[in-house]
Amino acid sequence: MSGTIYQAAAGALLQQMRMDMLSNNLANVNTSGFKADHPTFRIPNEEMPAPPLMEPGRLSPYAPPMEARTDFSGGALTRTGSPLDVAIAGKGFFEVQTPEGNKFTRKGHFAINQQGVLSTPEGWPVLGQGGEIAIDGSRIEIDDHGEVFVDGEAVGVLQVVDFPEPYNLTKQGDTLFVPAQGQEGQPVDPGDTRLVQGHLEASNVDPIRTMTEIIETMRVFEAYQRIIRTADEATAKTVSEVGRSS
Repeated sequence: MSGTIYQAAAGALLQQMRMDMLSNNLANVNTSGFKADHPTFRIPNEEMPAPPLMEPGRLSPYAPPMEARTDFSGGALTRTGSPLDVAIAGKGFFEVQTPEGNKFTRKGHFAINQQGVLSTPEGWPVLGQGGEIAIDGSRIEIDDHGEVFVDGEAVGVLQVVDFPEPYNLTKQGDTLFVPAQGQEGQPVDPGDTRLVQGHLEASNVDPIRTMTEIIETMRVFEAYQRIIRTADEATAKTVSEVGRSS
């Protein structure tokens, strides 16, 4: 197979990976707390040595490594009216206790699990500054600083933590994040954030921009297909002519 086909095939695979990423963004345009992923190509320059030909995450020596960069910018706040919906206006993440360990999220769509604890819809406890927050009552109020009141009685304070920027967080699922090993969340300064009850943070995906990027990706992919087809036809013609001349 010619080098041209190898190069074009590597380019087409990268565009397919980019398409998968963009399609996932578009599919989550209405997912509360979702953060868009952007495909990023790492091109070596004079100050950065060229990466190994087959480093992890690299498809081919003919194509630069591509990675997903998550956009952590805030989404718009949408009013729901539910007392168990809480949006973060500013910095920080809620801390969730999952079977695989503590994870972090901007999705403040909460519930009360079978144990009577404030939780995610999956039943995983949402941690307060003193641990789990028990809810035993009917009227739930959450103030700007995250203090939770049940029938007028304070029962806990929601834990909102943040990490050093740029964030070194790995996305798990659509709205959960895990920090790099050794990193721990630190309580957010009250002046940097506030909580808004009865609201959810919308996805930060820009649907118009994403659709435009999907169309662009499709056209680039089709261009690589044409290159592969042309190179294949040229190779077949060469082989045929060599066969006749011999």
